[in-house]
Amino acid sequence: MGNWDELQYDLVVLVAKRIGLLEDFLAFGGVCRSWRSAAAKENFKGRPQVPWLMLPEEEEEEEKKSDERRFVSLTKGGMIRRFDVPEAKGKRCVETLGWFVTMSEQGEMSLIHPMSRVKIDLPHHNTFKYAYEDGEEDKRIYLQKAVLSSCPSSTDDYVLVVICSAISWLSFWRPGDKLWTTIETREGVYYDVTYFKGQFYGVNPSGQVFRCGVGGPDPTLAWLVGEIPSETLGGKRTYLVELSGRLLVVVRDGCDLEFLPGYVDDDDDTDSIIKDESTVKYGATEFQLFEVDINRNWTWAQITTLGDYALLLGDHASMALDVSKFVGVKPNCIYYTDDNWEAYHHLKRGGGKDMGIYNLEDQTQMPHYNGKECLSRVSPPIWVTPSFF
Repeated sequence: MGNWDELQYDLVVLVAKRIGLLEDFLAFGGVCRSWRSAAAKENFKGRPQVPWLMLPEEEEEEEKKSDERRFVSLTKGGMIRRFDVPEAKGKRCVETLGWFVTMSEQGEMSLIHPMSRVKIDLPHHNTFKYAYEDGEEDKRIYLQKAVLSSCPSSTDDYVLVVICSAISWLSFWRPGDKLWTTIETREGVYYDVTYFKGQFYGVNPSGQVFRCGVGGPDPTLAWLVGEIPSETLGGKRTYLVELSGRLLVVVRDGCDLEFLPGYVDDDDDTDSIIKDESTVKYGATEFQLFEVDINRNWTWAQITTLGDYALLLGDHASMALDVSKFVGVKPNCIYYTDDNWEAYHHLKRGGGKDMGIYNLEDQTQMPHYNGKECLSRVSPPIWVTPSFF
């Protein structure tokens, strides 16, 4: 056809409303002016979206860095789309409910919707209770995980809970708060947090699950409500995931740096860079899943299959997808990204290489991203749930 702009506008709108995938809808809007007008958010009637994988910003000299970020679509077989996300430039970035929580090198924090560019200022990281060590601001603090109770696009009544390393304590913020509030427990270090059946839950390195009092009469307290057998742990990584109304603890092996023959620790500085990266290695080797019944005397059961579900895991995300409702995602598999904080801090090129798909049935692994290696010392690859505001 000679001119797509000449199609009847009402017909173009009808076509737009029948598009199911957001990436297709955005491509549709790029055809011409009238199609761009039809591709308004109120015309998108698509189904729930498979999260995209946002890759780290490409390594360039500071003055040449672009606002552009690359997004990998699992639905489209690994196709990469590029979008400008200036709010994430040079910042640590994690995601929750389609929103980014960012932290700059100076400790400034924001809640940002990447599509609409709506920005909500958050308290500075120096308002965390343990932001100072011996009177000095701890520069190692960085965002590890963020979870919203509700989407800020639809309500002002929500809570944001974050885990920040190196402290790894849970802290929360509500609209109007001027600082972060710490959730106090005897075991203060947490690996993951999730919002499950109207309450926040955290899991620590020992596999103990805590219910947080955020939103109740004791918002700064948390109570032990379950745990998994400690012999399954020992330096492994734990996640919390809701799966079809059940709460799972997922254990990941292979997250710690392994020092190989030839490694020399010649620097007492905990923030030192490892000079020879060939003397260390790391990478996921195994995943185990445990269902924790938080209402029945801390009972647990190991499960060996996800059925028609898949998990998406990372330092910043832990979610389950019903594969029967999506295209491009394999059932009974775990899609994981790199969450080794030591790699991001101590390797010269940073972290990001430990990504793949783990098949629970035969314990095999394969890549979900086949492009060039994406490493960063600032922000890891993250799962992003695409949405209009």
